[in-house]
Amino acid sequence: MSTPATALAPEPHTGSFRAAVQPLIAGRWLDLPLFALALLAAYATPLLTLRLTTSWSGPRMAAVAGACTLVFAVFVLWLARRLPACSACLTERCTRLSLPAILALGLLLRLGWMLLFPAEPGSDGAIYTALARQLVEGQPYEISGTSAYWPVGYPLFLAAWMSMLGTGKAAWLVSNLVLFVVACWGVGRLAGQLGGTAAGRLAALLFAIWPNLLTNTATPEKEMVVVALLPWVCLVIVGALRGAGRSWHAVPAGLMLGACVLVQPALQFLLPTFWILLLVGLRPTARALLLCLLLGLGAALAIAPWTLRNYQVFGQFVLVSTNGGDNFYRANNPQATGGYTKRGEVDLGSLGELERDREGKRLAMEWIKSAPADFAALIPEKQARFMGDDAAGVYGTFKVGGASDDDRLYAALKALANAWWLAMWAVLVAAALALRNRANAFPALARLPLWLWLYLFTLHSVFESAGKYHVPMLWVLPVLLGSYLAHLGRRDAR
Repeated sequence: MSTPATALAPEPHTGSFRAAVQPLIAGRWLDLPLFALALLAAYATPLLTLRLTTSWSGPRMAAVAGACTLVFAVFVLWLARRLPACSACLTERCTRLSLPAILALGLLLRLGWMLLFPAEPGSDGAIYTALARQLVEGQPYEISGTSAYWPVGYPLFLAAWMSMLGTGKAAWLVSNLVLFVVACWGVGRLAGQLGGTAAGRLAALLFAIWPNLLTNTATPEKEMVVVALLPWVCLVIVGALRGAGRSWHAVPAGLMLGACVLVQPALQFLLPTFWILLLVGLRPTARALLLCLLLGLGAALAIAPWTLRNYQVFGQFVLVSTNGGDNFYRANNPQATGGYTKRGEVDLGSLGELERDREGKRLAMEWIKSAPADFAALIPEKQARFMGDDAAGVYGTFKVGGASDDDRLYAALKALANAWWLAMWAVLVAAALALRNRANAFPALARLPLWLWLYLFTLHSVFESAGKYHVPMLWVLPVLLGSYLAHLGRRDAR
């Protein structure tokens, strides 16, 4: 594991620049959006729960959710005073753990979940597995009259496993276990680079036992590919900003980022986001430009073959998929709710996929311009849905995958996952508050991964939203928790 970065890279001609830029890209001010996200989670989680379990009026639910938020805030203040001593003990014990032991624990928990709750693919998972089987059988990539509506990344990934293990459950179950190992290893490496050995061990442990991540392994879920690859991309970016690593590492990082875009096209703007971080945070400028070029080259190598295929099919440029306009319109029209809706006010289902994409974008922008107040009113609802549930894996296993019809067990497991979700936000904010009273420097760039969470949070403030949409960035929280708690627990931080 890398040692904690208590200062930026040591080159004498760049140190002053990095010391000046560090507060902008990873400074203490990022604790403020962190606090806001935690309070939103504390408000939205009970609010969405009450919507599902009661017939109360909106004001009554809002009042109860507000009271829960107040209790959460008081608990955080109480915890911030007692967390340093607990963190010291936790840090000491985590350094005794080995990564193989953490991986073994995570694999056992996931195998247990798969055996206890065998599920079938449903909803999007059923479509992705059907497309993967078509690829294995040599059939065209087409379903329901569309050739690029569904992103190709996850079907390609599943097809590779199906070619080895057959087209049954083994393909996605085994692949999910492998993705866990890759993800947990990357989370441990990234947190270790940001905060030291204890941070890496603690982050990997939290990732291994995180309920929502654990319960997403019984069904085919495209988000698990993104969860596995993005920590490694972030590891390369952090290494570059610290002046470590080699320039050519940006090419495989770009390949992984491109693969993520093929799986989830909404991540395409991460490439310019990383470019901005490199150009702002790295000197000399020539090295920053070289890394940006190599990162873009890697991404292009992953995406360009599919873009070329789309041009051959449609006769025009389509980067990855044609579903952007349809999704944009369903999230922004007079009938939009902030979450998933089957159609908008105008039914676009009779149009071809390119026409649906163009018309959806046009209608959505037309509505936003004509009803800016209604558009703005949807944003808090979308943000609440994004932060108000961390039990997508339980829902996918039980309600979509049909693993069990025991509603009481489902409710209990969902409540457990969301209780963990709120507890981890409380611990993270309490650690951040406690560290603000410490004189010694917090590891440079340790807050940087929060930018990725804010990226999806902002995106789904405009597009449709739900708890499942934060899953691709869920690894960010164990990384932050590992870094914060490990630093808080060090003897020199007391």
